[in-house]
Amino acid sequence: MSFLSTIHWVVWKDLISEWRTRETISSMLFFALIVILVFSFSFAMDQDAARQLIAGIIWIAFTFTGIIGIGKSFTSELQNDCIESLQMSPVPKGAIYLGKVTANFLFMFAVEILLFPLFVIFFNLEVVEAIGMLFLVFFLATLGLSAVGTLFSALTVQIRAREVMLPVLLLPLAVPVMIAAVEATRGTLNGDPYEFYSQWLHLLVIFDIIFTVISFWLFEFILDA
Repeated sequence: MSFLSTIHWVVWKDLISEWRTRETISSMLFFALIVILVFSFSFAMDQDAARQLIAGIIWIAFTFTGIIGIGKSFTSELQNDCIESLQMSPVPKGAIYLGKVTANFLFMFAVEILLFPLFVIFFNLEVVEAIGMLFLVFFLATLGLSAVGTLFSALTVQIRAREVMLPVLLLPLAVPVMIAAVEATRGTLNGDPYEFYSQWLHLLVIFDIIFTVISFWLFEFILDA
């Protein structure tokens, strides 16, 4: 099986499995809805404070929702010894990693697209002119979280306390992504000129490239460990 065919097969398998169970998407949406409702009621009487903090609130919801989805990325492979099949498969291990990253990215990005209108409604945001730039920020930040999260999901999948260890390992590395995403989102929502927050977008691009390459290289050693 070729490199691209392996990526396609992994993505297709994960999408079909999720379509049949809807376990990952439903759990991500449920958690995110709780976060949105909690924050919306907390700032119901203080809209000015909500607008100042909305970028951070958005990425708190997106990041922790994404961790839930990423955490389930390899747990499904534990059934029927599928993880051993991946280890023994003659296909390129890097292709398996990229397939998992793509599937995780699609799950996270789909949930973000579904949830963002709720932020607009609950917090009365004006995003018509900034929608294109916002989706670019969402795309870059989600890609970075998926790249690093997929690696740590594979690393912790066979640990009993994987639900605890995954966020403990992932969040420190995800700090640059979260900070850059929050600052870029804040600048976009405030209507600031692109020059004011462009460095944060550049940081997201650099993070995505560096950690995707590093994770791609390390994945084979982690999967075979």
